[in-house]
Amino acid sequence: MGRAIVALCFVATGALASGCQSPQPLPVAQAAAGAPQPSLPPSNYELAEAGTVFVWRDLNSGDTKEEYVKENVGRMMDSNFGRRRSFAYVPDPWADNENTKEADIEPLFPLEVGKEVTFHRQPRIGRTVDTVKVVRTETLTLPFGTVDTYVIETTSKVVSGSWVGTATCWYAPSVRWQVQWVIQDNAGDNRRRQVIEVRKPS
Repeated sequence: MGRAIVALCFVATGALASGCQSPQPLPVAQAAAGAPQPSLPPSNYELAEAGTVFVWRDLNSGDTKEEYVKENVGRMMDSNFGRRRSFAYVPDPWADNENTKEADIEPLFPLEVGKEVTFHRQPRIGRTVDTVKVVRTETLTLPFGTVDTYVIETTSKVVSGSWVGTATCWYAPSVRWQVQWVIQDNAGDNRRRQVIEVRKPS
């Protein structure tokens, strides 16, 4: 009897321990190895209309969050990501109207594979040099459907310091929004997320 109780305690403890573990990170959506790259016309990076809702899944935690598109001004993406305001000159997640001139990123458009732009920003951390490059096109299969995307990579480095950040953005012209992000830096930032649902304004 005593042994049975001890065994049950071990089983219960194991179940509790497994229940408390962090969920396994989900993989980033990518095209199958060797899959042909889709042919996309040059894209002016149009942005979704105001009122569109994108539901994002955090690939590290599995949590979901809704992004509400607001009116955009020029190249500036403006939305509410959950309770926080999100605005930037995408596809550079660090470039916004307080540290970047819109004219600096303008030469990247219209998007075409191989196109690249380098410019300086002036955030609080100090003068920074950013390089944004359209590296390829890729067909992604996401929970809301299959979309052709431009894959855009950004590298940002502070000029007088050690901080370096990299970001990969998958922009889908068909939904006029980015549908997947991988953002990380050498200060511990690690964001991976993808769109799982799109709700257009009624």
